[in-house]
Amino acid sequence: MTKYKSFLKIEKTVSLPVAVETNAVLVSWKESLFILTNSIAKRETFVFKMSDSFTFEKIKTLPILSTSAYIFEGQIIVSGSDNDGKAIIVAINFSGEILQKVPLEITPSIWPMVGGTDKIYVAWQEKADEIKRGILNFNNSEIEQIQQIPVENPPAKLIAVPKTLFAIISEKNKTIVIDLITNEQHFLNISQSITVGQANEDIYFGWAENDRVCLKFQHSDEKYCVASKNANIGKLQAVSRNEATLWLQKQEMDIDGNYQWKSAITQKDVEDFEIDNFIHTVGAWNGMLVAVQESKIIFLKKQTI
Repeated sequence: MTKYKSFLKIEKTVSLPVAVETNAVLVSWKESLFILTNSIAKRETFVFKMSDSFTFEKIKTLPILSTSAYIFEGQIIVSGSDNDGKAIIVAINFSGEILQKVPLEITPSIWPMVGGTDKIYVAWQEKADEIKRGILNFNNSEIEQIQQIPVENPPAKLIAVPKTLFAIISEKNKTIVIDLITNEQHFLNISQSITVGQANEDIYFGWAENDRVCLKFQHSDEKYCVASKNANIGKLQAVSRNEATLWLQKQEMDIDGNYQWKSAITQKDVEDFEIDNFIHTVGAWNGMLVAVQESKIIFLKKQTI
């Protein structure tokens, strides 16, 4: 059941061509939405393209398990693991043709994430006490200009937004957010685990505290909090789009004593919009939020109050 509260409504629900097994990645480009879903048994990634008529087209089956993807100069850059479980980056065009394959000589504990606008930046973690980032050169199939970022209090976290990559590093009673492209650092007096998103050109941070979901913008001291039951035990993720949006996934006990997956999507100054059942990822496309469940995609649109 989906509870209609506040600012969202279901615009459309579409069945997936194949069920999501473990991971789904969403990438939007103009009028097209690309959906990447993994098949663990075959160690493959199915790549589908959806048009604004909500119809699917299968464009490729990649011989990798994908972990992240983004659009760079008319290509989909996909990071993941190959059939031997080794890290790899693959570039395909919008028709599914494989343009480049670059095996990475690394053994990651946090799998590589890709991002950037003028160059392809790659960030990953091998050792607990450092994060690495470099620039992918397709001409020689190497990662160049590798930089090490120390992590004093593992674990760290990597987050990709439309224009950059962030490393989240926790220290006692504070959090450091590092832009891995510009090297700019933000120090936050927040001890809770945080997430980072981009709303148009603004960067914002989200976290859970005292059964509330909170957010603040990078260049503002003001924070906005919304009550959300069991927020402290959930997983929080920012959704980069035109408005700062947070997605919280958690488990709650029903009247029979069984635990059920619940998701809450919120923005500042609104109540949660709640969705039942497990969600693999939430993204944005054509002014809508896109929630991917095991066998369907839910398209959410802002209601006119």
